[in-house]
Amino acid sequence: MNPTSTTIVEKLTQALPDLPRKLAVAARYALDNPHRIALESMRASAQACGVSGPTLLRLARHMGFTGYAGFRKEFQHMLLGQGFAPRVQTLRSHFKGARQADLTRDLAEAATRNIAQTAAQLDPGAIAAFVKSTRRGGRTFVIGAGSMYWLAGLMEASGRIALSDMVSLTGGTVAAAERISTIRARDTLLVLGVSPYAVQTIDAMHYARQAGADVFAITDKPSSPLAPLAHRVFLAPTESPHYYPSTIAVQLVIETLLAACVATSGDATRDRLKQIDEIRRASGAYMD
Repeated sequence: MNPTSTTIVEKLTQALPDLPRKLAVAARYALDNPHRIALESMRASAQACGVSGPTLLRLARHMGFTGYAGFRKEFQHMLLGQGFAPRVQTLRSHFKGARQADLTRDLAEAATRNIAQTAAQLDPGAIAAFVKSTRRGGRTFVIGAGSMYWLAGLMEASGRIALSDMVSLTGGTVAAAERISTIRARDTLLVLGVSPYAVQTIDAMHYARQAGADVFAITDKPSSPLAPLAHRVFLAPTESPHYYPSTIAVQLVIETLLAACVATSGDATRDRLKQIDEIRRASGAYMD
């Protein structure tokens, strides 16, 4: 039997909604910690995610493997194919009693890891699909609820230069699905969501899919509830010794998508960029 006609991550993601509770716990752990599955023993991974060894074995067999060794080997192959050294441990926070220099160093190291992992995981095909979707003649909606709202605003502010049909969404108490109630099949929806995930973001994704729009997501983990609802997913890890998830990798994906849109655009976009630059200079509102 060949259980790898699709990648192990894709198979686990597809199977996750229908797995029994304990198998789902193990599957989420495997999706979020592929380096530990690849490098640690079955017993160590089982202890780390709070299940028994036989539960991990049952998960492996459920996914079509004869034993745990084959399941683990797929994660090893996946990490080798990523072209960068996997993290062996999650970064441990030690704010209490730590020197300022140590805190700054740890924050910088975590940010560097997040950026490197995001860059290694970025799928050129997914980027091209996003660019193509925004070129279909429809509108581009961007949604980021809760802590992601300001990032959605940042993308909208700079993105309208590259995507003239980007839709500005008001905030407040209006549900996200209501704010995109006019979305249609030629439109594109990009959602931003990291743990804890905003329910209204998920509701908006369901609504957009029912309308026939292309749905893309920037999220933090393969097990994110946003992943199964998106046609394409961009992963941006948020691990940090800070008390709040880091957003630096999310910003990297945003900048990459906008840069790709401009790089593949025609003269109209370049003329618009030049025009906006001239308007800003003439207004006297900005200084070099």
